[in-house]
Amino acid sequence: MQQQIEMEVQPREGRGKNAARRVRAAGQVPAILYGLGKEPVAIAFDAKQITKLLQSPSGHNQIVNIKVSGGESAAAMAADWLVDPVRGNLLHVDMRRTDLSLAVEVKVAVVILGVSLGAREEGGHDEVVTREIELRALPMEVPAKIEINVTEMVLGDAFRVRDLPASDKYTVLTRPDQVLVHCVAQKVVEEEKPAEEAVDAAVAEAGKPADAAKDKDKGEEE
Repeated sequence: MQQQIEMEVQPREGRGKNAARRVRAAGQVPAILYGLGKEPVAIAFDAKQITKLLQSPSGHNQIVNIKVSGGESAAAMAADWLVDPVRGNLLHVDMRRTDLSLAVEVKVAVVILGVSLGAREEGGHDEVVTREIELRALPMEVPAKIEINVTEMVLGDAFRVRDLPASDKYTVLTRPDQVLVHCVAQKVVEEEKPAEEAVDAAVAEAGKPADAAKDKDKGEEE
């Protein structure tokens, strides 16, 4: 069961690009708090605090108890956020008010533990196919991650959604036959033959002596 994180935020005045720039220049990130039939509230997070949260593996599923200075307090989850494609810093965050008594549908990261027997002793390698699964749970029961131990898998084995242990805390929505990770053989890359060897091979397959073909080509050049 996750713990709520307390975050104090400031109400944000003014709209538009210029107002947003001023908020960012002050070390904050403009945001909006909305949902549950209440009026949206423009707020501003401390940039370092909200960035650290959203960059954590389970940050987008974390319940945040937002306290607006001089205003409301609300449990919320990050619904969406915008990142500068060049600098990588947060530009804006959407926070959705959350009723802790109602189930939510979220995506949770899949984390692989260990190295399979097939990779250690049979020349294979572990390939992750699905890096997150979708599930339904009460907000406070959403797991931070789903761990899979692959140490006993041999070459050719696959771990699917249906192989996950059952839980009374959440319901998995991803289809049961979806592969999460499997142990597969290493791909063998054939070395390219030198150009002359390739010509010899092609001529030989045609039933003509390679030397005769070369002599003929040499004669034509002269």
